[in-house]
Amino acid sequence: MKVLVPTVAVLLLASAASAQTAPQTPPERSAADLTRDLNSRPPTIEEYLARPAQPADEAAPATPARPAVPVPAPAAAAPAPSRSPATSGPSAGRAPAPAPEAETSPNADEVVEAAPAAPAAPGVTVLDAAARAALPFTVELPAGFQIVTGRPGPDFRIYTIRRGDRSFVMVYAGPASQFPIYSGETVEAGGRTSVVVTEQGRRHAVEHLFQRPDAPREIHVWTMTLEGADRALAEQIAQSVDLR
Repeated sequence: MKVLVPTVAVLLLASAASAQTAPQTPPERSAADLTRDLNSRPPTIEEYLARPAQPADEAAPATPARPAVPVPAPAAAAPAPSRSPATSGPSAGRAPAPAPEAETSPNADEVVEAAPAAPAAPGVTVLDAAARAALPFTVELPAGFQIVTGRPGPDFRIYTIRRGDRSFVMVYAGPASQFPIYSGETVEAGGRTSVVVTEQGRRHAVEHLFQRPDAPREIHVWTMTLEGADRALAEQIAQSVDLR
């Protein structure tokens, strides 16, 4: 008996020490406990996306639509009775009143002068040799061509190079032009900026821009939309324009 008591005591002490150092396995939690923990914090985006879609039969009932209140159709307006100017109204049965007589001058021999008419808008002006020499640009005109100008602006002029009634080239002289008006390749050569378009394998220079140190600051030249020989002639005239 004296030998067994210490042995039993040693075994009990070893068991107690082992119980303190061994990792304790947490008790198994029920599904209700897990659900309670998940509901106690907001879900992450991953958890939100991982949620299965709610079945149609378990979805929250939709708010019933408010019944539409029938609106009575507006009553059609009764057509106004047709009235004849000769048979209805306070003047029915009466003869129509005579038209008022035109007023005449108290003196039959006196002639009333009409107000002077407004002056007509000026038309195009054909530039003579002196006017062409005063232009801020030079141009080579083929036989039969002339330069005309219409009503000018406050600080710009627009000239038309034409033959008869057909316009071939337009020239703007002013502070700020609308260059470019055509879409194409922009080329700088000969002291000017030109727009070149390619059509059916051929290149056409359709407009040019010159810039000057003095007014007018810009000279913008562009060809009209023409075909065949007239188009080639318009390009030739436009390319002959140069600063004076």
